[in-house]
Amino acid sequence: MPSRFLSILFLSCLFLQNCFEYEETIFFRKPNSGTLEISYIVPLKKDSQESLIQFLPTQELDVQKRIKKKVNLGFVLRDFSFRELDKSEILDSPFKRKGKVSYKVDFEDVSTLETLLLGNSSVKVKQKSVSIKRDFPGFASKILESSSSGEKKIVSESLRLLKDGKLQFRVYFPKDSECSSNKGFVGLGMLQYGFSATETMDANSIEGKNWETKIRFF
Repeated sequence: MPSRFLSILFLSCLFLQNCFEYEETIFFRKPNSGTLEISYIVPLKKDSQESLIQFLPTQELDVQKRIKKKVNLGFVLRDFSFRELDKSEILDSPFKRKGKVSYKVDFEDVSTLETLLLGNSSVKVKQKSVSIKRDFPGFASKILESSSSGEKKIVSESLRLLKDGKLQFRVYFPKDSECSSNKGFVGLGMLQYGFSATETMDANSIEGKNWETKIRFF
């Protein structure tokens, strides 16, 4: 499977029950450093607690290996947590077992985010400002063409069941900073953006596709 689609495949696996299945939060301490928090829910293999989605693992060692393959710069992975969901939490799902993973990555070079954020991302720092451009392309047909048989099953079922799925993104920055964004809500020291996962399925849809944000630090 092409590497550029790996981080996007998970978008097709969101069949939510009144909650988010993917949450991503960036805390900027200054333009070039901060902390990324990620949490997600994935289907588990029948006979183990391993994820059915290879690039979204449930074991801490596998998460570390995945990040190290992409990031040569120094980083710190911390506060890793995994738990298998109770049956009451996975109603109306074709997968009988799911697990929730959450962890944090401290970064000292903002370019690290380009390989860790969901979708296609470009992050640049200029003087005291940081610019983030992200694209969430329609991808369903391309993913199905390049996926393994197991991944095709997950994608096909997810496309059929997807109804109210949403993705949640948050960015926090010093309150005396200035933030502009073409998507989402900008408040004092915070940017929040969420959109329907169904928008990632349609290559012709323009909603939720391109997200540009600029933060100026003082």
